[in-house]
Amino acid sequence: MPVIRLALAQMNAVVGGFAQNVETLGRFRTLAASAGADLVLTPELSLTGYPPEDLLLKEGFIEATRVALIEMSLLQNVPPVLVGTVVGEGLDGVELAPSSDARDVIRAASVDVDPHIGNALVVLSDAGVVATATKRLLPNYDVFDEQRYFHPGVGPQTIVNVKGVAVGLLICEDVWTRNGPAVELARQGATLLLVANASPFARGRREDREAMLRERALETNCPIAYVNLVGGQDELVFDGQSMVVNAQGDVVARAKAFSEELLVCDIEARASSAGVPLDTTYARDEDRLTALHVNRVADPPSPIEEIYEALVMGTRDYLRKNGFRSAILGLSGGVDSSLVATIAVDAVGARAVHGFAMPSRYSSEHSVADAADLAARLDIELTTLPIEPAHEAFGTILGEVLEGGPTGLTDENLQSRIRGVLLMGISNATGAIVLTTGNKSEMATGYSTLYGDSAGGFAVIKDVPKTLVYELCRYRNQVAASVGDPEPIPEKVLTKAPSAELRPDQRDDQSLPPYEQLDPLLQLYVEDDATAASMIDDGHDPALVLRITRLVDLSEYKRRQMPPGVRISKKAFGRDRRMPITSAFRPESM
Repeated sequence: MPVIRLALAQMNAVVGGFAQNVETLGRFRTLAASAGADLVLTPELSLTGYPPEDLLLKEGFIEATRVALIEMSLLQNVPPVLVGTVVGEGLDGVELAPSSDARDVIRAASVDVDPHIGNALVVLSDAGVVATATKRLLPNYDVFDEQRYFHPGVGPQTIVNVKGVAVGLLICEDVWTRNGPAVELARQGATLLLVANASPFARGRREDREAMLRERALETNCPIAYVNLVGGQDELVFDGQSMVVNAQGDVVARAKAFSEELLVCDIEARASSAGVPLDTTYARDEDRLTALHVNRVADPPSPIEEIYEALVMGTRDYLRKNGFRSAILGLSGGVDSSLVATIAVDAVGARAVHGFAMPSRYSSEHSVADAADLAARLDIELTTLPIEPAHEAFGTILGEVLEGGPTGLTDENLQSRIRGVLLMGISNATGAIVLTTGNKSEMATGYSTLYGDSAGGFAVIKDVPKTLVYELCRYRNQVAASVGDPEPIPEKVLTKAPSAELRPDQRDDQSLPPYEQLDPLLQLYVEDDATAASMIDDGHDPALVLRITRLVDLSEYKRRQMPPGVRISKKAFGRDRRMPITSAFRPESM
């Protein structure tokens, strides 16, 4: 049977960053040439970045994709490439010769362009655009909103013939459906399937993908190559983990998680004459072929390692792609701020992270000491800013309108807001981004202060339940210990009772049930969409269920005002879960 050497370009694209993406794609194509590859497969919308969202509706954006595609065609002595991009009706059939002036070709292609656009794979060689495949199935669930922007591909699906192998082209959702586009390609004669993807990370997603690819391979009797984006984009993180499975569904090549990589694989497939011929000859320099590892199968990370790496990459790329060179955060000596500080250091380095301890009259000595210990272990700068003078001043001012001054919850929230004001003031003066430290358990139940601990630019652990916070801390300490480094998070932080320390002897379990009880209920209600009635029927305490579900519903207005944060679950607050703030629906009363 024929063998194709395929290069899967697992790249970190920048949304709207055409110059950066063209450069990255060119670098991967050049590396693929040095490996003697016949063809390069890139991720979904690799040229535009994913998801471009309403940029697709901006004047000039579609034109910019055409300019970028022309620029890609100028690279010589490299293998043909399958470019993830967007196309309008007017692009089909346009030849992109290397000698062409890009703007002239674009002007010609822009005549009578359909106002609707397609999510596409463009097959680009030295001869120009050889073929174009458009996405058939447009997801409109979870974080996906593609029916807002794209029209589905129609007509015969695209097959190109490479060295006697019929290569069928698919885009992400197309491969997930039984008896769908993948099967239709096999019916048309395809003997190898290539899939371009922008599949965001979520817990358990790698296992889902591998199970699906095995099912499609067995269904079509075709090997399948699956390339995925890597990198952070707002709250989404793409984990890469591109892979190739044989016709029996066994993984024969896998790229590393959370890392840019060119995965080179020799794929054996059945011979077929179907498809548009694609010339894969180019000026290979046999003396310069690199010794890239072919058909490498990287070990997948453990579930806890995946989550930690997702948080690090999401934080790093949010700062890097938005131009932030440094980060600041409040260090309370608690477990949440300790984890966020550790992730930030792993993401951007200790020199770029600055912690601020802001003790109040209620802060314990051990919490201040724990914050200092953490900062020393992480080698980050720590500044202490006591908030007592501001606390007293605000108390005096509020005493003019509140009899007896601020008390109870008002006084607790006041302390949090003073800290938020200080951090945002420092951010304004220095340009550093404020990292908030609230976790998913707190955000779900409203156990946070608007314009206080929620004030900032990026919520690193926004999608991390409190019990998982502890797991991640212990995991990171174990990683350090395994290589002989000091454990970054002090053991005292992990063993003391969690507390906001906004009143004497305060503990979280005075306001919320123990997190070991709370987090499973939140998992059911928020992520699994269970009803209060079904949770009670399953044996959970009725009073506790009704209390927690009510807290979640009432706190929607707070969550709408929270900064973005890394998504690690299959249903995070934000893009996934879109609940109305104003709602009279109370399912527990039915």
